[in-house]
Amino acid sequence: MDISVVIPVYGCPTAIAPLHERLTNVLTGMNVEYEIIMVDDCDKMNSWAEVQKAAQSDTHVKAIHFTKNFGQGCAVTAGVRQAAGDWVITMDCDLQDSPENIPDLYNKALEGYDVVFVRRRQRKESFFVRLFAKWYHELLCVLSGVEFDYDLATYLIASKRAADYYRSSKDRGRDFGVFLMWLGFKHTFVEYEQMNRHEGKSSFTFIKKWKTAVGIISTYSNRPLYVSIWIGAFSALFSFIYIIYAFVQYFVYNANPEGWTTVAAAIFFFGGAILSTLGVMGIYLGNVFDMSKERPLYAIQESINC
Repeated sequence: MDISVVIPVYGCPTAIAPLHERLTNVLTGMNVEYEIIMVDDCDKMNSWAEVQKAAQSDTHVKAIHFTKNFGQGCAVTAGVRQAAGDWVITMDCDLQDSPENIPDLYNKALEGYDVVFVRRRQRKESFFVRLFAKWYHELLCVLSGVEFDYDLATYLIASKRAADYYRSSKDRGRDFGVFLMWLGFKHTFVEYEQMNRHEGKSSFTFIKKWKTAVGIISTYSNRPLYVSIWIGAFSALFSFIYIIYAFVQYFVYNANPEGWTTVAAAIFFFGGAILSTLGVMGIYLGNVFDMSKERPLYAIQESINC
């Protein structure tokens, strides 16, 4: 098997048929052995029915149906674990990633790269969404310790040995692109125009982005714990300086100001710092707890051609 194309499916049932057709035309024209792995992540639009049709009409299509919604990361994990190709390509199901770019991706990888990432040249989002997303990714890079570009898409190609590391990982954070970047294998970037979404709108809400960011940061780095230490250190230093100032005011200038405002401010400040620190520690302990349960990342209801 030369190429495995892994597609997490969520919220785009009408895109499945044209996506299957275009992928088949492209991959057949490349003269390679290929498979298309579609993982249905249980949306409320019955995308599984369209995935079934594709798999029943074409043995190149492997179809996986989850018991419930486990998230895009788990859908990609299920697809990569099923992939038998020397090269694994991941892409979205909404046709924003053009299948016609696969030959270029494949040829670029054959130049000696383990991973080829795709940058979206012009993202189909408003100015404020792009600005917020850029800040979000910069903060994510600082706290997680992983350099990751805001313009990088789900669309990428990875070698079998890079995918094998992902398969063997037991981390709860399952972002394929971030993991490949963290691995550090020889990689490069290509730029493509982002196409218009075939159907619907993005389901990646602010809350989901927040949860994803927390998962990535707590999986790949312990830097937030050091942030808590620095907050505590600066708070202690500030308190020490203020105590010296109060002593000087009292013994040198005989000043005895009312202190209830500063006491209240200090209580709220240190109380918030302590709660934030405990919250960060709780996230890391929660990750350990989740790992210790050894529950599966996902459950499969049905599969076809697998």
